[in-house]
Amino acid sequence: MFETYKQYENGGKVLIHKNINRKGNDYKSLVSIANFFAKEGKTVKLTPTVHFKSDEYKEIYGSLTGTIYERKCPDFQIDGLFYEFESYIPPFNKGKISHMLKDGLKQSSRIIINNTKGAADRYIKRLVYDRINNENFTYNIDEVWIYEKGKLRLLFKKQ
Repeated sequence: MFETYKQYENGGKVLIHKNINRKGNDYKSLVSIANFFAKEGKTVKLTPTVHFKSDEYKEIYGSLTGTIYERKCPDFQIDGLFYEFESYIPPFNKGKISHMLKDGLKQSSRIIINNTKGAADRYIKRLVYDRINNENFTYNIDEVWIYEKGKLRLLFKKQ
């Protein structure tokens, strides 16, 4: 089901599901992100999109059952936690960051945003805090990572 793509000496590894869409426009970014976490010694699984009624869904995403993310298929499982990667279709504009946050948070409370064109951290943080402090709808945000030009960094982590 999951094949080992890369194994690191520190025990970190990248596992890719056999049904993942290798032709997807974000596949290379997903592999790059997975390698970043695996180099830190984490076990990273690239997970496929499967129907929520399938046995495969229960096997891969069973831990999401009973949560607000039930029926969702986040992109990664990193040391047992699900993460969603959000990218955009060019051309880039700041409004797309807000849209990526909104879409990503429907999949997971831990998201990775493609910010290759480089919106300011201050701007992205403001969007995150606006969502956390929104009285009309409570967003559960645990982590926000920024993916820029092949590099990854943590922007926000819930205390």
